[in-house]
Amino acid sequence: MKKSIFFALFLAYSLATLAQDTIQHIVPGRKNSAEQENKPYVILISADGFRYNFAEQYKAEHLLAFANEGVKASSMIPSFPSTTYPNHYAMATGLYPAHHGIVQNIFYDRTLKRYYNSSNRKETEDSVWYGGTPLWVLAEQQHMLAANFYWVGSNTPIKGMYSTY
Repeated sequence: MKKSIFFALFLAYSLATLAQDTIQHIVPGRKNSAEQENKPYVILISADGFRYNFAEQYKAEHLLAFANEGVKASSMIPSFPSTTYPNHYAMATGLYPAHHGIVQNIFYDRTLKRYYNSSNRKETEDSVWYGGTPLWVLAEQQHMLAANFYWVGSNTPIKGMYSTY
């Protein structure tokens, strides 16, 4: 009985939190430059903890369609530490954690005298933590519209910039 109540409360909290996070924000006044309109799109999908063969094993038809019509990684060698936030931000920037600044999901920075905590929205929205240039910022700097959903660093203006969507 206690587990059922806990699960129901956890589910209700999770859905309420997710509902707040899924509101689409659009930066007005941006459009692709004419030069960028003819370039191919990049869709980067990461499913944290998703083993290499899960799409085939569980017949994830939409993921398989993306892979069949585009490209997919045959494998991944994670950066160290091999945890979510450092690795996702490494994929977005092409930098190792020691160079982009997100060195763990939760860590203390002696210079800032502050904790970064992936579950603390106030901290994850502070651009002081994010070094490098993530893919969406690079695209926007080149006048190509970018969109992202729930990617590490996407909820803060990195280099003063959000993605358009």
